[in-house]
Amino acid sequence: MNRLLAAAALEARLQAGYGIAAVAAALGAVWTLTLVALPAGAADEVAAHLLFLDTAGFGALFGAFLLLFERVEGSRRALEASPLRPAEGAAARIATLTALALLIALPMAVAALRDRPADLVAALPPVLGGVALTSALLTAACLAAGARSPDLPRFLLVLPPVVAPLVLVPLVHVFGPSGHPLLYAVPTTAGAELIRSGLAGGAGSPPPAAVVYALGWAVLGPLLVRPGAEAPPERTRPARVRPRPGVRAVGRGRTPAIVRFARTDLFGTGRDPLLLLLLCSPALLAVGLRLLFPPVSGFVMDAFGFDLRPHAPALVAALVLLHVPMMFGLVQGLRAAEELDGGVLLVLRVSPVSVPAYLAYRMALAGAASLAGLAVALPLSGPSLGGGGPLPVAAVLLASLQAPLLVALMAAFAANTVEALVAAKAVGAVLVLSPVLAWAAPSPWNLAAAVLPPVWAALALPGYDAGPLTPWWCLPLGIAWTAAAGWPLVRRARRRLENA
Repeated sequence: MNRLLAAAALEARLQAGYGIAAVAAALGAVWTLTLVALPAGAADEVAAHLLFLDTAGFGALFGAFLLLFERVEGSRRALEASPLRPAEGAAARIATLTALALLIALPMAVAALRDRPADLVAALPPVLGGVALTSALLTAACLAAGARSPDLPRFLLVLPPVVAPLVLVPLVHVFGPSGHPLLYAVPTTAGAELIRSGLAGGAGSPPPAAVVYALGWAVLGPLLVRPGAEAPPERTRPARVRPRPGVRAVGRGRTPAIVRFARTDLFGTGRDPLLLLLLCSPALLAVGLRLLFPPVSGFVMDAFGFDLRPHAPALVAALVLLHVPMMFGLVQGLRAAEELDGGVLLVLRVSPVSVPAYLAYRMALAGAASLAGLAVALPLSGPSLGGGGPLPVAAVLLASLQAPLLVALMAAFAANTVEALVAAKAVGAVLVLSPVLAWAAPSPWNLAAAVLPPVWAALALPGYDAGPLTPWWCLPLGIAWTAAAGWPLVRRARRRLENA
């Protein structure tokens, strides 16, 4: 017990040092204010989705990223040689990250039930219990996947099939048309049902056997986190060598060195499955939304009397237009942080590829992939979501600029993959909420939200009211504002990478 408490205290200090606790506090404030801004009758339904889809999974990726970073840094070997058992270390990490999820969930639940104060005392135990149960299960699953993945790209490749059933099956059971008891075989279903029933006043509570079954998996979770992948070799620190001024960096023959680096990075490192998955993800996202939006909007209309169809532009902006750049920017930012952890950038200092060229390559790749992904995804989203018509060129160009901006921000403020994920988590909330804010605020007051660069892409989307600004006026203004926001980030990122 003393070892477990000491490990939990160490984990809490570690997570606070990386800024994970600060991001948890910020997200709790953002989601609580969002629920307060909603009508009281809709806040509890929105809270049920947010608590399950976002809050309960808050610590899952952080846990796995901490594990992968410790392996690269070498501290994982020290922990394995200590008296602390692997299951105890995993339990301490799961417990502390679950505690952060509960700190986010508590004010959200209070805000959602503000019109029913008499039900608050009875509702909090099942709601917080469902969040804790779901958080423990998701974090344990991600830790187990991370422990068996040799590096970050392979972890990102195996993550979707591990996490998707734990998220999709409860959604189908709790919020969808099917409530078959066999769906409780996925243990997170009980957690989602506890959250929903607590906010609904106790109606439809999960069977006790299902809760006990899920608790059994939560207890078993730390035992599944067993080392299963070889750690990468220890990195060495070569001497810093800067290229001489006036000498062009080339590789073999007359091919520029950055071109050879890009060719190796994209096709020669064994990461083709991840690359293929990323290239296919915008089309898969758009097709999924096209198929799911009509039945989901009908279900929401029948169950809650709220018509989603007039708000389709805001959904497109949040779920497609800005989500696709976030995906590509996140992956390239994490790749840069991973290569910083692994010493790749140290090798670049003695190679013809300069650090500025490397940063420009990562940003350009994220922007180009986002541009291509949006050009495919928006037409595929279907007429019910505004797709099928002419491509909104101005909105696509502005949205694709957000990917290199995210890469620059992560490189500017993150010294490792954990801090990169912290930065991405904060930026992700901005990318989701900014188009909703621009949609909900009346014109011309919504133009005040354009202080955030992603809002310019949303304002250029058909259906948004940008006042006197047409999409082709939004394009140069948005490019100028994004460049003004990105220039100091690029300069800081360059200095940080060169001095790392």
